[in-house]
Amino acid sequence: MPKKPTLTFTWNDEMNVGIPEIDEDHKPIIFSINEFNRSITEGKDPTEIKRHLQLIIDEAIRHFSKEEKLFKEWQYSETTSHARLHVHILKAMQEIKDGFIPYGSDSSWMRVGITIKNILVEHFKNEDVKYAEFRQAGTGSR
Repeated sequence: MPKKPTLTFTWNDEMNVGIPEIDEDHKPIIFSINEFNRSITEGKDPTEIKRHLQLIIDEAIRHFSKEEKLFKEWQYSETTSHARLHVHILKAMQEIKDGFIPYGSDSSWMRVGITIKNILVEHFKNEDVKYAEFRQAGTGSR
């Protein structure tokens, strides 16, 4: 039986915010999304697929926590509103996980992987870039 192709996302320069420690922190999230997608196409047990989904959430929690600590150090003026976005993203991802249907089709679960990737990458590109500009302008301390 031929192996099914796995939808894989590759890190690219568009995803960079220009702060090396943040860019390096974003990459494991993309890796976790790819592992989630791979678990689907390889027909892993639903428990394993759900575990990969939880790993994405865990990576996002770890990353968001790190960002929010840096915001305080940098005295970033938009810390509160950015943290609210983190809460919203985590809630959306948890709802996706809670809606996990073990007998769903591969294509419906791949759409979940795409949705999560889009939520997170759009956040990197549209929101994280704002604090990166603040930081690169030398406005914050550190």
